[in-house]
Amino acid sequence: MYDDDLKTLQAIKGIGPKRSQKILTRLSDTGRSLEALFGLSAAEIVTEFKIPKAVAEALRTSRLVGDKQIERPLDQQSESLASRNIRVLSRGDSDYPDRLATVLGAKSPSPLYVWGNLDLWQRPAVGFCGSRDASPESLSATYDIAAQVARLGWVVVSGHARGVDTSAHRAALENGGSTIIVAPEGILGFKLRQELKRIARPEQILIVSEFKPQAHWSVGNAMTRNRTIIALSDAMVLIEARSEGGTFEAGKMTLRLGMPLFVALYQKRGSNASGNQYFVEQGATAIEKDMATGQPQLATLKQTVSRRFNREPENISEHPSQQLLLPIT
Repeated sequence: MYDDDLKTLQAIKGIGPKRSQKILTRLSDTGRSLEALFGLSAAEIVTEFKIPKAVAEALRTSRLVGDKQIERPLDQQSESLASRNIRVLSRGDSDYPDRLATVLGAKSPSPLYVWGNLDLWQRPAVGFCGSRDASPESLSATYDIAAQVARLGWVVVSGHARGVDTSAHRAALENGGSTIIVAPEGILGFKLRQELKRIARPEQILIVSEFKPQAHWSVGNAMTRNRTIIALSDAMVLIEARSEGGTFEAGKMTLRLGMPLFVALYQKRGSNASGNQYFVEQGATAIEKDMATGQPQLATLKQTVSRRFNREPENISEHPSQQLLLPIT
């Protein structure tokens, strides 16, 4: 991917190998993709990347580089996305999720690029965040909690990383539920994990991206999409957090946004779960194992989500299949 970005930049007049490498290094250091560069003004490019104004103007106004299209007119882009069953939703559209607008207000992402069952916006939703390198105990807790959520007819919301994210989605799909996957990259680059693709039906899934369709994964994107996961949920469940890192920041963001935060507490918590107790001390609700059933006790979570969604827990039937193909892997 780095070589492709080098070729893209070097095809623009005034940007040679040395300048291209300098630009990409700066983007990498600040957690941004090449697409972010094309969203800056010429003045911003000059200031940040220390390149001549004429070169910045050429870069800013560039549209086609050889056979590779960097940016197309919006109507052409929308037509191409529609051919892949991808919709573009702007704030204020009737299908734009109310939760995002309510929780984030003017900071809610717009546009959103979405694929799948938009009816999932209308159901109670529980978000999950946790470590990519989760312990077996964490993955078991994730699966058990998400499975209970799915059996209520509620929706699981999470990212698409290995570990906790994937365990939550798998539990939802294997227990007849539905899941919303919030991607940290552009939707055209999204590829559903094989272990999820094997068990998923199109009506069970909604894929969401707030980034330009061809944007690459970046740390910055991953942190940004955590806010969207939180805002799309009626409550967040934190499974395994160190005392720093992405999961820890997601927990802090949940509390800052005034959203309900639940934290799994279980025996044999390793170093990756050192942040769990911190959040309980900050006001999060602990999820502990029910000694009678051996399952996580979710009574308080159920009450909280039902109250926020203004309805009692109920089994909600699946909508008819939209006959869409799952994203290509």
